[in-house]
Amino acid sequence: MELEPADDISRLSSDACEVLLRIAAEHAASPCTADSIERLRPEFLCRAEQILALEELLHTGMLELRQKVWGERLYQVPQQQYPLILRSFWTGCPQVQVEGTIRVEHAACSELAGEIFQSLLFIAREGLPLTSKGVLHKKQLSRLAGRLSIPEGALALLESSAGHQSYPLPVTLIIDLLSALGLITRDNSGYALDRPVLQRWLTLTAQEMTDTLYTLIISRYGAPLPEEQHFRHLLSAAEFKADEWFAVAPVLSWMRQNGLAGEQAVPGTAGTDSGLKQAALAWLRLLAAFGWCELGSSAEGEECFRWKAVKPQLTGHSLGATPQNQEGYLDSASEAQDTAFSPQRPAATEAARRPLPQESDSAFPGFIVQPDFEVLVPPEVPYTVRWTLAGCAELLHHEDIWSFRLTRERLEAAADQGFAPGEVISWLNDHAAGGLPEQAILALRQWARAIGRTELAEVLLLSCAGEQEGGDIAAHPRLQDIVTRIGPLHFIVRPEAAGQLRKELAAAGLAPSVRAGKLNGTAPTQLFELSGTVQRYELPAAAGERGLLGTGPSPKLLPPDRGTPPMLELPGEEAVPQLWFNQWRQYHATTAQKVMEQALSWGIKVRLSYGGKAADFIPERISGRPWRVRGILLFPGMETAEETELAAEDWQEIQLLHPLKGRNSSSAEAGGYVMIR
Repeated sequence: MELEPADDISRLSSDACEVLLRIAAEHAASPCTADSIERLRPEFLCRAEQILALEELLHTGMLELRQKVWGERLYQVPQQQYPLILRSFWTGCPQVQVEGTIRVEHAACSELAGEIFQSLLFIAREGLPLTSKGVLHKKQLSRLAGRLSIPEGALALLESSAGHQSYPLPVTLIIDLLSALGLITRDNSGYALDRPVLQRWLTLTAQEMTDTLYTLIISRYGAPLPEEQHFRHLLSAAEFKADEWFAVAPVLSWMRQNGLAGEQAVPGTAGTDSGLKQAALAWLRLLAAFGWCELGSSAEGEECFRWKAVKPQLTGHSLGATPQNQEGYLDSASEAQDTAFSPQRPAATEAARRPLPQESDSAFPGFIVQPDFEVLVPPEVPYTVRWTLAGCAELLHHEDIWSFRLTRERLEAAADQGFAPGEVISWLNDHAAGGLPEQAILALRQWARAIGRTELAEVLLLSCAGEQEGGDIAAHPRLQDIVTRIGPLHFIVRPEAAGQLRKELAAAGLAPSVRAGKLNGTAPTQLFELSGTVQRYELPAAAGERGLLGTGPSPKLLPPDRGTPPMLELPGEEAVPQLWFNQWRQYHATTAQKVMEQALSWGIKVRLSYGGKAADFIPERISGRPWRVRGILLFPGMETAEETELAAEDWQEIQLLHPLKGRNSSSAEAGGYVMIR
């Protein structure tokens, strides 16, 4: 039998569900050690049964296995499965609406997708060079910071992650995001756009950009504390509808009551966990800075929040992974149920590799060009169109209705990038709703006539150390068609013949040194021109790595093995009498002790008669003189797990219980046990 990746918790065994519930409650989607897993072992499971449950969770994709550099293995709930697990085990999170007058304390700022666009535009035009010390030039740093509208005071949650960075926090955030999204790359000289990735990004809709950013940010910038992870994902619930105010306190109270508020909170108590509350409010302030929600207070002083109309949703993409085994997101079947989240279902890997279907620009509404040269861009206009427009117009603001302005300077800059004025005018006329107004056409044509009448070009210059070298080169018979003398010591070189020139000069004992630049010139590239065939955008592997911000890379993910069902080896099983497994019988005290010691060695259960009743027993520790075994006593049909100490004389019949043969039977049905000590 081959286990399939689970897209529904109900497909798991009871043992696996209980183990998963405890791991998720204690660690959320953070890695945890084997020792921690053992500490969380349910009272009704022996060690061997827990091993089988963990194997089942790994095979079905509900857990991942990671490995640190020194070999230690860690278990982790996958980010893409965590919302499914949270809504499956913990239902009923209250959505208490707040009525009346709300005082908005932190209004939603410009949406983050627009800030990303503004930053990409700045880098395309001006670049982000680095100094010899590997830091941004102060001038460029200041100019980029001036283009951003993200308030630094709302980014307090990120201060600890910024560390030694001396950049303004909004700039640090944007560079980290652009790097994690794969939109920019860094080398020794500075940051540059990754044009293929940029083009894939621009084909996304505004909602898709927002969802991708939210999926990245919720795991990259939020604190890794499990209780804070729980809160962040609970707020993503579909029941928290956009444009409605909800109270924060009932959510925190419900988390405490359900054991999701961390070690410092006691389930069932009425007290407030100020640490979690402050973290929750800091998270909401961060979301407001990204333009996604607002934070306010009621007339009674109760903190509340509301999502904006474009509410971000979690996508099915794990960071740095291909979209496989990500069925923990809504499909047509699960939408009919009472679900707490509504993320998008990811495309299959094959679909992600296929080019996107190309739609004509005429299929979308055009932008509006005003007679005063202002260009208004409705939300429905694709980002690919906005990007090309940014190549020939000045971006004024990027709120709900974006605004650009046609200027002579931007038309000249477009020409410098290879976007000829005539082509610009034609493109604008084709993409403007109703075409260009006559005033705009006349002005653009007038500006165009003054562009291109002269040309400033880069040439390859050959310089000589003295007049003798200059005379030798001028008289060289094989260099007459390669160089043009413009002075006693200088020649202009045909760029395509640079290689031949070097060979001839080397043969003549005049080998040149290259002090700056490249020998072969390159034609100007049109940064704002987009090609026709584009693949779907996916979060790159760098999204899970540490940048200027973020929690750093996760330990190495070990590949899953879903080809075989969970297996369990009992060392030396062939040397143990099969009678101990097959028959429930009474033994001599010495033999009974050996049976119990064997069960403890393997970490399995025994069935024994105690007080005239049959019971399962999980041995935990054995001591001698006199011989005693301490463990957990489980009576069938009862919801108690009793910790007790037994002597060999305290039971009559005994039998080893093989965990594979007894799986999903009595112990699996015992998920409601309550521990009695």
